[in-house]
Amino acid sequence: MSLRQTYLSRKDQLPAGAEAVLVMRGRGNDELAPPQELLDEFNAWKAKFAPDSGYPTAFHFAWQKTDYERRFRAHILGNPKAVARLGELAARATCGDVFLICYEGEDKPCHRRLLLTLAAEMFGADVDASPLSPADGAS
Repeated sequence: MSLRQTYLSRKDQLPAGAEAVLVMRGRGNDELAPPQELLDEFNAWKAKFAPDSGYPTAFHFAWQKTDYERRFRAHILGNPKAVARLGELAARATCGDVFLICYEGEDKPCHRRLLLTLAAEMFGADVDASPLSPADGAS
């Protein structure tokens, strides 16, 4: 029983009884999604990516150029509704697995992992950031 993460195309592979919480804009948990301004800036940097940039992908390039981690953390910590919602999810994860889900695959940095870190720091949540695997009971 822990707070976990995966991406949308794996949602149908969650273990039986696990709770799925979509943390993308427009999916009912906007307080845990990145702010639109940060997303827009991120996408603008992705468009500027060049293979000789020293970053493995446009995604990694944009993550660094936008200072995504610091800005997203500040966004969540500055939003009482986001903090309260994250606390609720951390509490629910004491009784069963709760998966935070967004679009990005496992090979990219993602705000859902930042949410797990914040939940552990702020609420002492038991988190498991490892990728979903067949051993989880997924079919």
